[in-house]
Amino acid sequence: MADPYSNLAAEDKAMQTAIADAMDARCKEPAQMAIRKEYLSDLDLPEGAFAVEFGSGTGHVTHDLITLAGADRALGIEPSPVMVQRAETHFASEPGLSFEIGDAKRTSLEDGSVDLVLMHTLLCHVPGPEDVIAEAHRVLKPGGILAVCDGDYDTATAQIADFDPLDQVVRFMIDQNVTNLWVMRRVAGMLAASGFDLGKRRAHSYVAEGEATYYLTVINRGAERMAETGVLFPETAEALKDEARRRVEESTFFGFMSYVSQIACKPG
Repeated sequence: MADPYSNLAAEDKAMQTAIADAMDARCKEPAQMAIRKEYLSDLDLPEGAFAVEFGSGTGHVTHDLITLAGADRALGIEPSPVMVQRAETHFASEPGLSFEIGDAKRTSLEDGSVDLVLMHTLLCHVPGPEDVIAEAHRVLKPGGILAVCDGDYDTATAQIADFDPLDQVVRFMIDQNVTNLWVMRRVAGMLAASGFDLGKRRAHSYVAEGEATYYLTVINRGAERMAETGVLFPETAEALKDEARRRVEESTFFGFMSYVSQIACKPG
């Protein structure tokens, strides 16, 4: 199965809705919010800054461009109509915030018109990520900032013992839903090759907490996909989902993933 995020607008509405639900769950988790605050709140934007998120999903991170990064206006560009509708529902009353359906490789933005471009968990899903980086370079003003944050997905795990079956579910989910597994280990070179000056790079650890709302979506979707592809019987998939929920109830669930953020600047 090809990564459904890589051409999300072409997926059926049920798939887009399921991914939107998972994205909402992830964006609202305090641990995920803390990661975004760590790398967005120390950006130095000019007064009246215009910021754009490529691949804006359900809008929460685009909203952060105003509340955390300090932009005056923020635009989210997202290929999925379901995602854009969800974002507009969430943030209809927010001044300075807007969303539109579009392609991060070919936006309608004018050359040199943007102060900040953000790519949050986008490049891992994009075939040809260099094209998205080149588009960001085109639309940024001289001196404009590019902020990239994504998972280092080879670190994703739910393992608490040898041969833990839940960890295999996580690995299957990553295999089925990530195009560029090690993109954040390569992104600095891609940015430099596109003409960016490199800034701060930071590591961010994510551990599922409390009810593990987001990580349970990873387990659930992974188990369901294993059943769809015939790797598991449906009853086995349901049993693994029950195992994850039981671990959460018993405070024995563990879900971990590393994220990396990279800041860069367009010279000038």
